[in-house]
Amino acid sequence: MESKNVYEVKINRNTYDVISASTAFYAFIGSRLYSGFDKLMDPADAGRLSEYIETSRNALLTMLTEEGESKNYMAIFSSKDRALVDIKMIPLDEIQEWEKQNRYQVDKKNNILGLYGDYLFEYEVEADNVRVYAVEHFEQNVLSMSFAEFEQKLRKRIDDKNAKEAEELLAALGSGKEYFTINIPGDILNIRETEFTLLKGMSFYEDGQHIYSTGYVHFWNERSVDSVETKRAMERDYLTGVLTKAEISNLAVNTVDVKKTGNVTIAIIDIDYFKKVNDVYGHMMGDEVLKRTASIIQNEVREDGLVGRFGGDEFLVIFYDAYDMETMRERLRSIKNGVASSFVKTQSGEDISITLSIGCAAYPKDADNYEDLFFLADFALYRAKEKGRNRYIIYNRDKHGTLEDIRNNKMSVNTLNSRGNMSPAELICAMQDRVYTGQAYPLDELLDDVALNLNIQRVLLYVGHPRMLVGMAGANRLSRDVVEATRDYLTVPALTKLYDETGVVVVDNVRRFESSSPTLYEKLKKQGIISFVHVRFKDKNGVDATLSLEFVKNSMTWNRTHLPYFRLLAKLLSEYDLGAQNL
Repeated sequence: MESKNVYEVKINRNTYDVISASTAFYAFIGSRLYSGFDKLMDPADAGRLSEYIETSRNALLTMLTEEGESKNYMAIFSSKDRALVDIKMIPLDEIQEWEKQNRYQVDKKNNILGLYGDYLFEYEVEADNVRVYAVEHFEQNVLSMSFAEFEQKLRKRIDDKNAKEAEELLAALGSGKEYFTINIPGDILNIRETEFTLLKGMSFYEDGQHIYSTGYVHFWNERSVDSVETKRAMERDYLTGVLTKAEISNLAVNTVDVKKTGNVTIAIIDIDYFKKVNDVYGHMMGDEVLKRTASIIQNEVREDGLVGRFGGDEFLVIFYDAYDMETMRERLRSIKNGVASSFVKTQSGEDISITLSIGCAAYPKDADNYEDLFFLADFALYRAKEKGRNRYIIYNRDKHGTLEDIRNNKMSVNTLNSRGNMSPAELICAMQDRVYTGQAYPLDELLDDVALNLNIQRVLLYVGHPRMLVGMAGANRLSRDVVEATRDYLTVPALTKLYDETGVVVVDNVRRFESSSPTLYEKLKKQGIISFVHVRFKDKNGVDATLSLEFVKNSMTWNRTHLPYFRLLAKLLSEYDLGAQNL
């Protein structure tokens, strides 16, 4: 990752004096030219500098600007001799942006490759290699050759029917056309007998240079996708009975890109907070929710379209002859309300209410190809989640902007992980942005975001002496009686001696205390804790606090690379007046 703000510093191992540094770091130092490196750090971090140096471990550092403002960096320590230490620091917000852009590029590629499951193709410019291979046998190449050999192979099969399209394909690959959809009569690649070969792809650039093109190859013949025989032969999802992702995607591509059927609307339907159903009630109940939801959607769509399971808790619907958006509103409202009014009963007789978020876009009114159509429906779903879920949104150009407007602005929408695909670094930085920029971010909402987005089954927050519970989020919430009877486990010596110098303790399975400290084990068992991470810190008034991240259904081998994120999370919580909180 290139950045003008990457700081490279060389310091004295013993005195921490800055021996040499990059221009960016000297600009950061400003008038503090003769200050030791430790004096440029947040005092809470400075005491651990020697440890970072001795262990040559990577660390999350908080540095102070000349104005006294805090800024977080991921630091890499290395040393080639006993006298000097090299440090490279990268701003955490830039890591976040880099991850976001990188994920966006990967998602763009995966969206293309996931549209249909026939054959994939790749053209690596630097390696001068064109590959075509079957999805179900990824490692088996159907074609692998240089671009010149590929061009020669195609030209041997060009005739009057397909010459124009074949030349268009070669030009698209050779020039690195950003998006291309080419429908060529016949089997241009000599792979399968077919009436038509559809190639759809996109190209990627780095520093302005075309480096890669990729996409899929779909073979098709003239047939009606709406025939009873065809529907009966379609591949079905084993759990819900609706179409599989590959099948519904194939039909969507055929409908929009190949057959160019007019007045088609697609809807992406997502079950709200489905992960919480699995976490709290188990996967069998989650399966029941999926089956119930699929049935309600299918009963509404009937013969007017097709329904497929597009992801774990996501469905894709193709509506035919859907030119009237008012009628579409009625149908989406019927699906949404039908699911919301349907309850699934747990074994204990408890009703689980399920809601949906829906995004919708129409062809050719909103987009002239399937990729853009899906993008707009996905954007509408994003907006539905952003506005609070349990709603449908139909894309409207006048209201939501053009396709290009959305492409340019979607990456900067200020919503915390509404689609659930952010990395831990992105999540923490998004939380940090809300806290430090003064946005309304109540403590209970922050804890809910931690539990939901970092996949923590339960989050507890204690403060003061003796420790008082001031915050709780996630599954299996504790009663006040249980809390009162067990909260003193935090001060049991068998636990307190395990904290490291950064105020963190990690326990992958509480059974380690069963024989060594039965008292501690019984209190943990009463709270239902099986594995946990604790982080000690002080709130904004200097009051001691403990953040407890817990798994209550299974033991957990915690990812140690995530510990810096948990420490940073504690720093965010230290901005709150926790002593004034009421659970």
